[in-house]
Amino acid sequence: MPVQRSNQPDAFLAFERANWNDVIGGYERLFAPLTAQTVEPLLSAAGVGTGKRVLDICTGHGVLAAAAKARGVEASGLDFSAEAVSIARRNIPDAKFTEGDAQNLPYTSGSFDCVLCAYGLMHLPEPDRALSEIFRVLTPGGRAAFSVWGKPAPGNGYGLMFGAIKQHGRLDVPLPDGPDFFQFSAPHALPGILGEYGFHAVEVRTVPQFWEMPRPGDLLDAILDGAVRLRAVLKAQELDAFVSIRREVEEGIEMFRSGDLYRVPMPAIVAGGRKP
Repeated sequence: MPVQRSNQPDAFLAFERANWNDVIGGYERLFAPLTAQTVEPLLSAAGVGTGKRVLDICTGHGVLAAAAKARGVEASGLDFSAEAVSIARRNIPDAKFTEGDAQNLPYTSGSFDCVLCAYGLMHLPEPDRALSEIFRVLTPGGRAAFSVWGKPAPGNGYGLMFGAIKQHGRLDVPLPDGPDFFQFSAPHALPGILGEYGFHAVEVRTVPQFWEMPRPGDLLDAILDGAVRLRAVLKAQELDAFVSIRREVEEGIEMFRSGDLYRVPMPAIVAGGRKP
């Protein structure tokens, strides 16, 4: 299965970088309790342990690098967003963070025992290049692990959001062309995809995450404050359509009520593979 690329790689990369510089603070504040639920599965899938050299690409606010250091490793992180790198350096001052391109890693071959990439591949214009680069910088016998969002479905948060947009607005808004956001979200396809880039012994699992929110409007507000592509889609809607989308989401989220909270399913896929 070929990996989809952007047909406007420079424009898409500029769009992603600029928007992550704007929203990384919101992402850290709002998405962190959710994405933290895949931290331990990712570290385990990559074999992170004492004495290992670990690289966290698309590091964001540095949560994986911090968790890796807690396991006794030498941790480095890389992100294309200058603001993300600044926040990561603030959060984990004893790790080394670099502003750079995951598709052209500034490290020599075989530099790391473990490479991590949490929710990053879908934000790159040419994710196939990133997979090749990750494989290159791994030492023989090293492992890499990736997380991506599960596909939208009627019983999860992305399904609710995209369903509301399809019903009341439009998804084909004028944005730079990007690869399918969910192209890595089919668990059965990941061993074959990663195998194309040299990875062996690929293991895949679904992590049933839940996003806890006190108010029915929090899901859409979190997207507006901490996401990139879906945020841009929402902001491009006509006012009447946006109002209808918000109403649909706030009514639909009632299916996830649990006591005084809304527990919104946001499943993730974690895949890990070894370099022979």
